[in-house]
Amino acid sequence: MAFVSCSTTSVDVCEEEIAEKKVSVEEEYVKLNNDILELNSNLQKQNTRGFLSRFFKRILNVFVSDVVGAVTGVIKGDDIWQSAQGASISSAKNQGFITAVDGINVAIGNAPSKADLLEDTLVTSYIRPKQEALNDLVLVQNSLPATPNDSIGYYHNLVIYNTLEKNNSVNFWRNVSDEACVLKLNEEIISTIPASCYNDVVVSDETIEFCSFIGEASKECEDYKNLINVTAVKYPELDKTLNLLSSYFEGMENVSTDEQWKQYCMDVIELISKSGLPECDKESLKAGITVGYASSKLWKCEE
Repeated sequence: MAFVSCSTTSVDVCEEEIAEKKVSVEEEYVKLNNDILELNSNLQKQNTRGFLSRFFKRILNVFVSDVVGAVTGVIKGDDIWQSAQGASISSAKNQGFITAVDGINVAIGNAPSKADLLEDTLVTSYIRPKQEALNDLVLVQNSLPATPNDSIGYYHNLVIYNTLEKNNSVNFWRNVSDEACVLKLNEEIISTIPASCYNDVVVSDETIEFCSFIGEASKECEDYKNLINVTAVKYPELDKTLNLLSSYFEGMENVSTDEQWKQYCMDVIELISKSGLPECDKESLKAGITVGYASSKLWKCEE
């Protein structure tokens, strides 16, 4: 009886510790979110026209899909590359951005015109020139040394650019499934990114399912806030992370220049690094911010 009593007590103590740890993590998320909101408030006082307003609505959803994909890949233990780039391409394809067909009109029952379907265009015409898309993507403060993880943004853009360039036709991408998109990206990941930078070359069913979901959702959602809400319902385990990312996107609305946008991303990464979150959570969030900045430099936007 004494043995049973001792074991029961140990279990109770363990459960209490787990509960306390969970509360502590949630409190750290709240604190970090408040820090980002304060950063946003200071920016709002300085600027009138937001950087976010320069983006086409469709491309903004591609950008958000990219960030959410990167965070999801790290949290779920999959490779960030497959999840982020797969989400980005699936979103761009489903919305018609790299197929020269308006995905929103198709979604509401308006068939693409015959002229649209016959026309062929270089798919790379929808992304920025390669040199511009791959330049100045490392987000570290001047006093800190860059690490291999700081190159996530560079490799993110390089893989997407190379994948599209190898099949440089909007007609080609009209006939490619979400799964095939992810697999094509994975081929480029294996040939481009150093093996030490990814965990597994096998694309999981969960990654393909996520990329398909985010691609369809980005087509159906009117704005990025709706896209985040829909994703939180589908993946409730990402709720705290998505809530924090929403504050980050709101901050993007308050910057007005490329220089301010880069500095804002670096400031958010610094806040994440100094927070009391578990290291895995920190890495997933920093990956999302880094990929988000890179994505904004890749896709063409409205000036």
